[in-house]
Amino acid sequence: MNKRKYLSFISALALCLTSLPFTNIYTAAEDKTAVSSASDNKLDAEKFYVVVGTYENNYTQLKYVYPNSNAGYSADKIVWENAPADLSYGDVLVSDGNEKKTLVYSAPDNPVYAMASYYKLDDTAVLNKVGNCSDLMDSKELTVTSAMYDGSGHWSIHLNDADGKEYYYGYSSYGSTLGVALFGCKTGDKYQFAFNDGKLVVPMAKKNDTETVTTVTTSSAPQTTTTAPTENTQNKSYWIFYNDIDTKDIDETVAEKVHDYTYSLYEQGLGSTEVEKKVADYSQEIRLGLLKEAYKEASAKIVKELGIEGTEVFCSNYTATIVCKLSDEQYKIAQKSENIKQITVFSDLTLAPQTEFTDKNSFIELFTTDTSGKPVLGDNVKVDAVLNSGNDKATNYLIIYGLSDVKEINKVVDKLNKDSMFMWASPIDTFSGGTYSLINTNTKLNAQLIVFADDVLPGFTGYNVENYSEKIGFDAKPYISFLGDTNGDCKLDSLDASIILSAYAKVQTSNDYALSAADIKKMDVDGNGSVDAVDASNILSYYTHVSTGGSGTLRDFLKNKKA
Repeated sequence: MNKRKYLSFISALALCLTSLPFTNIYTAAEDKTAVSSASDNKLDAEKFYVVVGTYENNYTQLKYVYPNSNAGYSADKIVWENAPADLSYGDVLVSDGNEKKTLVYSAPDNPVYAMASYYKLDDTAVLNKVGNCSDLMDSKELTVTSAMYDGSGHWSIHLNDADGKEYYYGYSSYGSTLGVALFGCKTGDKYQFAFNDGKLVVPMAKKNDTETVTTVTTSSAPQTTTTAPTENTQNKSYWIFYNDIDTKDIDETVAEKVHDYTYSLYEQGLGSTEVEKKVADYSQEIRLGLLKEAYKEASAKIVKELGIEGTEVFCSNYTATIVCKLSDEQYKIAQKSENIKQITVFSDLTLAPQTEFTDKNSFIELFTTDTSGKPVLGDNVKVDAVLNSGNDKATNYLIIYGLSDVKEINKVVDKLNKDSMFMWASPIDTFSGGTYSLINTNTKLNAQLIVFADDVLPGFTGYNVENYSEKIGFDAKPYISFLGDTNGDCKLDSLDASIILSAYAKVQTSNDYALSAADIKKMDVDGNGSVDAVDASNILSYYTHVSTGGSGTLRDFLKNKKA
């Protein structure tokens, strides 16, 4: 697949995919395992926890295992902040069953990872170690037959044992460093799995050509970064890109619900800052839910049209994309379908080699040059970086800013994806200040891309800059510019008009005073090449407009004023 087609592949991968009936479908913060073959039960507990690695801030990550209705195990992703320091991968812990857990969404403001979640174990919880999977459970070698990234950090792995019996293992990698991870595993890879009472629990080690890889403690657990599965010509799958849904009704529904919700919050006496935060979360939650239902219905029609009745079908929750196997006849139907735009042979992602960087400039160069070292962005594109930042103090941000319009954002990201050595997964919606996650590299760089356009507030629903900066984990003011914002507070008000009038007066009365090119660019609101009282008047008119319920940018306001 060429790189342009790969871009469609990456964008689809990065959004939440859901599997149809061939496996147990995982829910938020849940990894579900299929029934495995019979084995001797050495663990009496019906429900238990297994140490599987660490989460952000080096918190211990557990897998809470419990029976499901299909005679197998289901499992929840658990973060235990107060865990003892001496725990190792595969340690088994039990409790009295009264511990409390709180569902946490890891990245609610990032549409790409909006569904990534885990359960936080309450500080009062008491868990008792009873041994390790290697001692308490049986072991079986399984071979990977397929691996699929389902979106929001979740992976679905299919495996066979020596007798050809099929198994399924799902896990969430978002924010996690797992002791034995199947992230990026390829077809044919062999893993030793722990089995309890005939049910698959966790992988204990990866096998290679010489010997088994040993397990590790949670404090030093490495993230597996092997190459993803290569195409099996006897088991070919396809990406199907169908005609996108019309979101007009969804947008109208969201607007109505947000309006009513906002009014109810103000009736409760909440302040504007708190209202803004709640409305932003509510708006995204409502829209994601409606999109999920719409794409579920749309993909089901395509599946029915093609007559797909096999087991391996993946339908994206948030993009017009399906991944499935097709017979020759089904492929012909798909080619002729008016509802399908493109069909591409599924080729799994190959991870880029691990790369280090030493400072901000080398970080920027790494992500904005092609394989020959030539810059891929024009000189008019402003680029910066903020390293070891974010709320976790460990995220490295590549920042592109100063774009003239939100419509320019996709063009810049497409340019990076096409010509640079890396690819970025696009959010569902394009907006200034949106976060793009790195796809084709290992997790050591922990890099994200943020793109800002001028004259608009950042965020999915347009946060004020202070709230946005708090959420993103660094001061975003230097990257946000508004025409007429003379004092750099990211607001247009009477103070800006006053500063323009003062500057105009000085220019008129002093031969020694002159405005810089940057000052003129910011103060020349009407774009006539000079700064005068008309510019100040336009600022005041716009300020009155938005203060009385008006919306839109200053540029839009001036354009409508002329019309």
